[in-house]
Amino acid sequence: MKSKIMVVEDTYRDFEFLKNTLKKENYEIIYAQDGRDALSLLEKDTPDLVILDILLPDIDGFEVCKRIKENKRFVNLPVLFYSVIKTVDEKLLGLETGASDFLSKSADPRELLIRVRNLLKAKRQIDETIKFSFYDTITNVYNRRYFQHRLNDECIRSRRYQRAFSCLMIDVDHFKKINNNFGRATGDRVLKKVAETLSLNIRSADEICRYEEDKFGVLLPETDLRGAYSAAERIRHFIAMSDAVKTECQTNLTVSCGVSAFNKNINDTHELVDQANRALSEAKLEGRNQTIAYSQQFGNTYLDNS
Repeated sequence: MKSKIMVVEDTYRDFEFLKNTLKKENYEIIYAQDGRDALSLLEKDTPDLVILDILLPDIDGFEVCKRIKENKRFVNLPVLFYSVIKTVDEKLLGLETGASDFLSKSADPRELLIRVRNLLKAKRQIDETIKFSFYDTITNVYNRRYFQHRLNDECIRSRRYQRAFSCLMIDVDHFKKINNNFGRATGDRVLKKVAETLSLNIRSADEICRYEEDKFGVLLPETDLRGAYSAAERIRHFIAMSDAVKTECQTNLTVSCGVSAFNKNINDTHELVDQANRALSEAKLEGRNQTIAYSQQFGNTYLDNS
């Protein structure tokens, strides 16, 4: 997978030099011509590294770096100042604002590539460490802590850019019976097989997390309620037909699904999850092995399974 680098540079000649140098190592380049452009692009498409000039036409690079580092989403995003260094004080100020490194525009291109390579390697190592703190060791999918983190990000993005976004809550039917009849080790293997089946039936942009013992949460960016309902039904059918899941407990395994979609009337992430959980509870009350979507229409809430 290509590493993605944002270049913030208002001088076209310097940008072309950076682009041509970085493409020698097959990096994907995002271009921002000033500070505000860079901050706006970061909200839509987070890179693996920012290469930032100090002298920009609107807000200077120091302020851009400061704002990047003040955002918790970008705390692990490395920033490399690439500028005409005039004084030691400028370099120190750049490092104080949170920059990872500082390089003069007069530096050898080979030095630039080495520094970029080192910053990306360090970020990957930190990302791996963070990733393990967000993973469920039994199912090898993300845990509830990560789910909440991603849910917050998606709700902010959906509200700001008016994009569709949905949430699924998926519960393994009669899971306690599996634990009681076959033991916890078998129960863990069943959960792992369910997680694998879920992972195979969602898009790369979607996120699956183990929310509770036998409950999974799925986040679906750019997906409205109808699309999320269809995704949940596809998942439900695949799990019911999965031979891999059946072999673990010698019984037909099913799941129940609750669906909710973000809209302007939702005040916070808890409300979105609560709606999905209410729909899930209704699906279980109605006999399990089905999907119900929570909808809002004309100011009244109702549950819909069609």
